[in-house]
Amino acid sequence: MLRAIRAQTRFELTNAARRGEAILLLVLVPLTILLFFGFTGLFGLSVEMLIPGLLALAILSASLTSLAITTGFERKYHVLKRLGATPMPRTALIIAKTTSVFIIEIIQVAILLGVAMTVFHWSADPNIGLFIVTMLLGSAAMSGIGLFIAGTFRAEATLAVANGLYLTLLVLGDIIFPIWVLPPAMIVIAKILPAAPLTALFRAALHQASFFPTDLAAMIFWAILGPALAGWFFTWEEK
Repeated sequence: MLRAIRAQTRFELTNAARRGEAILLLVLVPLTILLFFGFTGLFGLSVEMLIPGLLALAILSASLTSLAITTGFERKYHVLKRLGATPMPRTALIIAKTTSVFIIEIIQVAILLGVAMTVFHWSADPNIGLFIVTMLLGSAAMSGIGLFIAGTFRAEATLAVANGLYLTLLVLGDIIFPIWVLPPAMIVIAKILPAAPLTALFRAALHQASFFPTDLAAMIFWAILGPALAGWFFTWEEK
């Protein structure tokens, strides 16, 4: 199984490299937001305030939206059906896709932090251990949700659901605007969904600050539930 995972991970990365424009878009969206608000200071948003949310946005974009849509259309056009005819189990495919996306996210994060430091002279006092754990939990959670959507719905429905969920988490994720401006009931929902806890953990990791244990618990919950749902419900082809 390990050999299958390694081979499939290499294939996924090679395939991603061929879709260079899609990877470029994943990098450009959070980078454009950083540059726009960093230079304009609109709404009083500083680089310091933006970075944790933009890191969460990078993981959300790559692990959930992009992965779900790409996998959904691979499934539609029977790319995955051919893989299903091989000895490779679904678990190996899920791990390989999650691993390849995580590698892409490392590049995204490096570029984002590099621009923040060089252009805006931003600095951090990071808790490296918490930062790595946050990235791993966020990637596992979002990839699991994305693969669950891709492996359950038809491609067209996957496109709609993934984009709808992306916009929902963008609003409720404490990514650009703070969640405390939302109604109390919406704040409760935001704290349960994975985006806002992910942003909170990134904020704590970058400045060695304290965080609510509920944020870590929420991310662990989604990092387990997301891949589990993908493993249970993912099918090789549309039905």
